[in-house]
Amino acid sequence: MSEARRSFLGEWELPPAPQEHVQSIPAASPPAADGSKKRGRKPAHKRKRDWEASHRPHTFVGVPLELREAVRDIAEYYRRQYGMVGGVDAVARELLRYSLAQYAAGGLNIRAERGTGKTALASAPGCGMHNKTIPQRKPAQKKPKAPTATYRLPEEQVAAMRTIIQYEEHKAAPAVIHLTLGQVFTRLLSHALEAYRAELWSLYTTPLMTVQGLKGEPG
Repeated sequence: MSEARRSFLGEWELPPAPQEHVQSIPAASPPAADGSKKRGRKPAHKRKRDWEASHRPHTFVGVPLELREAVRDIAEYYRRQYGMVGGVDAVARELLRYSLAQYAAGGLNIRAERGTGKTALASAPGCGMHNKTIPQRKPAQKKPKAPTATYRLPEEQVAAMRTIIQYEEHKAAPAVIHLTLGQVFTRLLSHALEAYRAELWSLYTTPLMTVQGLKGEPG
């Protein structure tokens, strides 16, 4: 099964870097001899947003609140304890990395559910022995808005999830199935969180590299 999945998915690669989008934080500069302040890191609203521009946010429908809260809790814990940067996007990325690898290896199943088929109206003669009561229509009720989750993810991961949908539909054909991107995302997220709680895999932080500037002086 895992070989068939790898063959169908092709040679897609999970993006590296749990924190590759974060700009390096410059080291603190010593005060100038004349007392003037040197230019430090630009404010957040003035910094370039190249990573954000190339990684648009993706919204997934139907993600339960407990999963979204778990992602927030993990992000807050690693930020507070280890100074992790990247927030919930970095956590969601690593959870998906784990589950996508598990799926490709055959360690995770995603089942496509059979959809409800449409029916046509027909008629037949009756016996006429009983009076039929026509049921009243139920008052229209506003459906609650489906819960959503939005994360900035690499396009490779989103493409891999869409490929999973195609693969599962192909495997379940010709049955009528219903499998959405939100369902796949929820299943992957849930699987990774279960493994994280069971300590089957772990998250860790890596230090950001700081590159010192080079300045020339007259000889």
